[in-house]
Amino acid sequence: MRRWCIGMMAVCLLVMSGSVFSGGVPQADQSSRWIPRSVSWEHLRYEARSWAVELTVDLRLSRWPSVEAEKALMAIAQGEPVKASGDETAQLALNMTMDPAFGARVKIGNTVWFDPGDVAALGRYRLRRGEDEFEKTYRFARQGVFRHNREPQNKTERQLEPDKWSRKVDHLYPYDQEQLGCPVVSDRLLLIYIVSALAPVAAEAPRSVCVFGKRQLHRAVLNTDGRETIAVDYRAHNTTAPVRRQAQIEALKIRLVTEPLASNLDQPENFSFLGMHRDIVFYIDPQTGLPLQIDGRMAKAGSGSLKLREVHLKP
Repeated sequence: MRRWCIGMMAVCLLVMSGSVFSGGVPQADQSSRWIPRSVSWEHLRYEARSWAVELTVDLRLSRWPSVEAEKALMAIAQGEPVKASGDETAQLALNMTMDPAFGARVKIGNTVWFDPGDVAALGRYRLRRGEDEFEKTYRFARQGVFRHNREPQNKTERQLEPDKWSRKVDHLYPYDQEQLGCPVVSDRLLLIYIVSALAPVAAEAPRSVCVFGKRQLHRAVLNTDGRETIAVDYRAHNTTAPVRRQAQIEALKIRLVTEPLASNLDQPENFSFLGMHRDIVFYIDPQTGLPLQIDGRMAKAGSGSLKLREVHLKP
C-alpha cells in the first residue's frame, strides 16, 4: 500500500467526557487478556440472499512481521501511533460484494492491521467502488484516529484508479481512552475475530471492547444468549481434502449490543457491521469457535443472515 503522510491537522484535541449515551451498556473490561492470541481459521466466506440484495463476504487472516506491517501503515506527522507489541502483526482483509435488486453492484475492500495479543487496531484501509466511491486510509494513535480520504471529483475521475482521484481531505477523530474507559481501541471488523476467540469462555460474564466505526468510538458488548440449533452447509479445507459439512448444530448465540461513546460529532453515528445495523447475533460452533452464521437487520433490506459457505482452517 502506498504510504501517505498526513500534514498538519487543523483539528484540536478535545477534552472528552468519560460518560456514554444512555442505554445501559456496561463499561469496558479493564483488561483485554481474555482474548486468546489465535483463532482456528484463516479464511471465511459467507453469503446472504434476500429479495433486496445478494451479499458475498470474504475474510482472510494473515500474519506479518511487525517491521513490514509498519511500512504498510500510513505515517502521521502528529500524535503517537499505536504499534504492535511483538514481532508479529495480524491482518484481517475483507472483500465484500453487494448486488442489490435495484442499483449498481458495489464492491468494498477493507483491511485492518492489529496487535494479535490484545486486538488493538493499528491501521485500516477501505476502498469502495461501484457507487459513492471513496478511498479511506486510517492510522490509530493514542490521541485518536487519523483519516486520509480521497474521492473522485467528477464522473471522469470515477473511471480512474484511486491514486488519480483529486478530492482529498485529512481529518482527526480525537478521543481520550482513559476517560472513556477503553484500555484498548479495536476496529469493528475485528468483532468477528473476537467472538471466535471468545468461544471457550463464552459462558462467562458479558465482554466488552471499544471499537472505532466510521468516525467515532463505540462500546461493543458481547452477551451470551444461550444456544440455538441451526442448519449449516459449508465446505471446510485443512491439510487433507476439503470436506462438506451439512448438519444441524447447537450453536452458541452471542448477541452484540453497541452504544456510541462521547465524541465531537454533532450527532452520534449509526453503528454498522458487514452491512448490518441492528439486532446483530453471532452463532458460534462451541467446539471450533467458527462463526457459522451472523444475523442482523440491513438498511433497506430488512432482516438477513450471513451463512458460512467455506472455511480454511489453520494447519
